[in-house]
Amino acid sequence: MRDFQNEDEPSMTPVIDGFRCKALVYAVYFGLSFLPIFAGAYVWFFYDWLIAIGVVMFLYIASSIVISKIRLSSLPPQLREKSLSSYEISKWYVHQHLCF
Repeated sequence: MRDFQNEDEPSMTPVIDGFRCKALVYAVYFGLSFLPIFAGAYVWFFYDWLIAIGVVMFLYIASSIVISKIRLSSLPPQLREKSLSSYEISKWYVHQHLCF
């Protein structure tokens, strides 16, 4: 039985050059992926654990919406149906909008 994905097709991710652009890729990726956890830990430390759970859930929903908007605005149409990680979406966003 043959798999639906074509192994002959190369992975089409942009090449990011320069320290500034690579730092922006990691900043976007870590900001969207780990900021809800750090914000929840901060709220838990200074306020209450129940409020922290609500903050983490809200920020994960918000970051998912932002990732989907970034995906639609920066990926080429032929790659929109592929399953890409948040890091690859961050690379495409920085490549398209921040580092030309």
